[in-house]
Amino acid sequence: MPMTPEDYQQACDAFDHASQLSPAERSGWLAAHFADRADLRQQVAAMLSQADDSRLDHSPLDAVLTPDSPTIGWDTVTAVPLSADKIQVTGYEIEAEIARGGMGVVYRARQQNPSRTVALKMILAGQFASTDEVARFRIEAEAAANLTHPGIVPIYEVGSHDGRHYFSMGYVAGQSLAAALKTRSFAPDEAADLVRQIAEAIQHAHQHGVIHRDLKPSNVLLDEQGRPQVTDFGLAKRIGDDTDLTCTGQIMGSPGYMAPEQASGRVHQVGAATDVYGLGAILYALLTGKPPFESDNLLDAIDLVCSSDVTPPRKHNRQIPRKLETICLKCLHKTPSARYHTAGELAADLHAYLNNEPIQARPLSLLERIVFWARRRPGLAITWAAMLLFYAYHLFCVWVVRDPVSSAPLFQVISIATALGYAIGAWFFQRMYEKPRRRSAAIYLWMSMNVVLLTMLLFSANGAASPLVLGYVLLVAASGALYQTGLVGYVTAISLIGYYIHVFFSLVFPKGPPFDIHWTICLSLTIVLLGMIQYFVVRKIRMANA
Repeated sequence: MPMTPEDYQQACDAFDHASQLSPAERSGWLAAHFADRADLRQQVAAMLSQADDSRLDHSPLDAVLTPDSPTIGWDTVTAVPLSADKIQVTGYEIEAEIARGGMGVVYRARQQNPSRTVALKMILAGQFASTDEVARFRIEAEAAANLTHPGIVPIYEVGSHDGRHYFSMGYVAGQSLAAALKTRSFAPDEAADLVRQIAEAIQHAHQHGVIHRDLKPSNVLLDEQGRPQVTDFGLAKRIGDDTDLTCTGQIMGSPGYMAPEQASGRVHQVGAATDVYGLGAILYALLTGKPPFESDNLLDAIDLVCSSDVTPPRKHNRQIPRKLETICLKCLHKTPSARYHTAGELAADLHAYLNNEPIQARPLSLLERIVFWARRRPGLAITWAAMLLFYAYHLFCVWVVRDPVSSAPLFQVISIATALGYAIGAWFFQRMYEKPRRRSAAIYLWMSMNVVLLTMLLFSANGAASPLVLGYVLLVAASGALYQTGLVGYVTAISLIGYYIHVFFSLVFPKGPPFDIHWTICLSLTIVLLGMIQYFVVRKIRMANA
């Protein structure tokens, strides 16, 4: 009897439970659980057997190899799928291979009962698939099998044949959206209508607890009437399901269409807003002919997604309506909470745009732009904010306190030059920090510049007696923001060196207020103790996240 999606769901649930039992308990539990379904009992038993015989534990060649036989590492073997004319699956006649991805291969096949043309997807590695590959394949089948929507490719049957897992799905005779993008351009209204239909399909998936996580043009098929259908739920995740094959820090998806929370490996932040970003990326590609971010280097592409602002679509094509650009950019916001809350809201706004009605999306205000910019570049934002606070303090000392040092023309010139140095240096090192290969060097050089400029500024003030020496304490406090124990120790050491340079000059070349040994001891202990606290806090956080 062929398995229906409901049967396969039952089998998957039983497999999950039985895999937690000892081998001796499994047979009895399966017999009781599937008392009236011998076919499902055999299917689950076969899945458990394959899991136990995973290539990570036992090689399929163990039965024929002798102790004297030469061995081959699995990393040197590539599993090659059989050609279409050599594959046999009960109930199907394989006609031709039509697509191949990183994990699966898709064939056009003729299902015998009922008689219809279907797409048959199988694991690329076949019988040599790892446990994780089988699990991902099961996730894709389960996720799509529970969704019934004209904008989602339907799943007909799920099963396995000779150890090769497969599922059959609706055959779409057209081409993928990615293929269409290579041969033609899309008018703004046509692009908006296509994404509206895709968004409605994704909203249906979200309502049924499924996040796609890999929306891109190649995963959208266009039928003969040009209607889009979403496929490939291989990275799908159930809403509220904490069990996931993706770990924190692991990057899954396609860089050109990947949301920042995916690109940075922040798995706990991946949700409906991640699919909204993917929809916005598809809309961007339809409007401009290219993804929001692209690079020849994978790491650079991921870094662009995380740290760079997307180029507004109208800079590529001035014919794109401003309303549609606003909708697109709202989807592509770096912060998930600033995007549309649901795919349904996006579909509604696109519907309003197509009907010349007011849309809900609004361009960001100046204050919102500043806030979101500061979140993406905290080092640069903090440095510039510190410069503004310094000048506010400086003006207070000049006009209110009437401090003679702050009022001196030489100090004012030096303070302006120092502030410009901080601002330009912060901008330069922020740009350097955004390059993954230069990130570590940028951090250390940036903090070194901060200490050097502060030390130079103090020469025009009262040196060790100036209240500006508290800047060393602030720099040590800021060094923990990047969670690097080495950086904390480095900044603590050079801050002490910078401070004691002025202590030395105060003793050898006394001027201004008399030297205060108690103040020196207190400040030194403050720098050291704060550095130690920062070091151990950062170390504990890193160990907890390891």
